[in-house]
Amino acid sequence: MKGEKPLELRSQCLNCYKTYKGEDCVQKALDCCGSLTQTWYVNYNKWGKQKWYGR
Repeated sequence: MKGEKPLELRSQCLNCYKTYKGEDCVQKALDCCGSLTQTWYVNYNKWGKQKWYGR
């Protein structure tokens, strides 16, 4: 595949909505407000998009 980027991990604090990136982003987001966090990979589309089906 052309132009592949490495996977980049990002975390977001769900209390103040600050987004952190890098190796220790999960811990930074947890230390931010000590609340819930959300973590995802930025360049995940190289394996194809996930399909969701509702009922």
